[in-house]
Amino acid sequence: MIDRPPLPTAPSAALAVAAGLLVGAGQAPMGLWPATLAGVALFTWLMSARPARSALGLGYLAGAVMNTLTVSWVSVLGTGVAVALIAFMALWWAVLAWTVSRLTALRAWPLLVPAAWVAMEFASGSVPFGGFPWTRLAYTAIDQPMSGLLPWVGATGVSYLVALVAQLLLVAVTSRPKALPALAGSAAVFAVGGLANLAPLPPASGEVQVAMVQPNVNRAEKGTDSYARSVTNNALSETVFALAEARATDRAPDFVLWPENATDVDPATDADTRRLVELSVRLADAPVFVGALTFPDVPDSRQTSSIWWHPDSGPGDVYHKRNLVPFGEYIPFRDVLLPRLPILRQVGRQSIPGEGPGVVEAPTLTRPDLTVGTLICFELAYDDTAYDLVRSGADLIVSQSNTNTYAGTFEPHQQLVLNRVRAMELRREVAAAALNSTSAVIDARGRVQQITGEFEAASFQVTLPLRDHVTPAVALGPWPSWAASLAALAGLAAALRRRTGRSG
Repeated sequence: MIDRPPLPTAPSAALAVAAGLLVGAGQAPMGLWPATLAGVALFTWLMSARPARSALGLGYLAGAVMNTLTVSWVSVLGTGVAVALIAFMALWWAVLAWTVSRLTALRAWPLLVPAAWVAMEFASGSVPFGGFPWTRLAYTAIDQPMSGLLPWVGATGVSYLVALVAQLLLVAVTSRPKALPALAGSAAVFAVGGLANLAPLPPASGEVQVAMVQPNVNRAEKGTDSYARSVTNNALSETVFALAEARATDRAPDFVLWPENATDVDPATDADTRRLVELSVRLADAPVFVGALTFPDVPDSRQTSSIWWHPDSGPGDVYHKRNLVPFGEYIPFRDVLLPRLPILRQVGRQSIPGEGPGVVEAPTLTRPDLTVGTLICFELAYDDTAYDLVRSGADLIVSQSNTNTYAGTFEPHQQLVLNRVRAMELRREVAAAALNSTSAVIDARGRVQQITGEFEAASFQVTLPLRDHVTPAVALGPWPSWAASLAALAGLAAALRRRTGRSG
């Protein structure tokens, strides 16, 4: 048990606020990963042996502060959406705080508290409506040695290790006899992670030339007919610039990568948009991977899609985004909520999720058997969606995002970190195409090789290796999350039995 003196309400609340701020400070764009270690340690110390009601309240306060700091950019969808999301996500922190307050009564608490953090991230990233796994502890480790373990234990395992190091540092501060072993354990985790970063990459099976396009848009036009046209017009213009550079350097692209919503109307039903896409394909004399808005045969519905458009055969294999944003792309319980909350009409057509992994058959003139795996925007945050690309045989990983909605906020910076995390987990290069900010090429070690600025049109060409390996993180899949959750539940049950026995 941690030896913590009793604290009045006001200092306890102040420390809860501090813990929330410190944990959040490790997320992008702040990137202060030592602050996250301090925040997690402070959170444990503050909750140790605390009564249930106090732990729940302080945990909720810390969670509200952390989420306000990191994800208040959701307010671009409406202040009410941000308030509701932050208020709900803070509930998971309240449950975590209560759990930690019980686990710290056990001798094994330094091992069980990290399991509770993983369980909280697992639950909040799954429930409700698919969850919101956007601020995991693992994402704060991208620029420190523990990131080397991402391909071995995945984001789940690194979240556990971040929390574990925080507990060991807390032990070192609060227990002089155990300080040296605790510090040695922390150093060992960093050392193993650093050495893992030096492991050689699996060999590539080939390479492709990719012309990447960031169209940029006039944000003041969003929601108007001219916006829908200008998006694709700009994509065509930047494709022309990319092709000019390619021909000047004698490097013809194997394909052109457009971002999510590069066509803001369905090219299958809108003749003008289709002509712009086909013109781009003819000029490139190579396929264009088109991020498109498409309209299925369901009334008042839409899908966010990626279409492989070949110069000879036209539109081919299609992937429809499967991880959708509730109240941003669709309305849960639409028939009940829409009549009562007219503001939800701003969501527009109801998005329909796709099925299956985001891997498309992507034949090029030189590689007729190429397969490309894509993650569309928020799908980057979902482990199974990312891992499915490799499991389903993708030779190359791309991500396509419409960052116009969140430009100028923390969101594009956090999304770039997610691209880097996925590159490291999969040990694959990632080509990230965005509509108007932070398009980037990330190598298999998570390092950003090329990047664009916000609010500018841009294009460039890159050589990307093709790979076919599967990392241990992908092979493990969700099992570390389940194992940590079961360990946390078992520890909680033991703590409650012990508490009941003492009170009896």
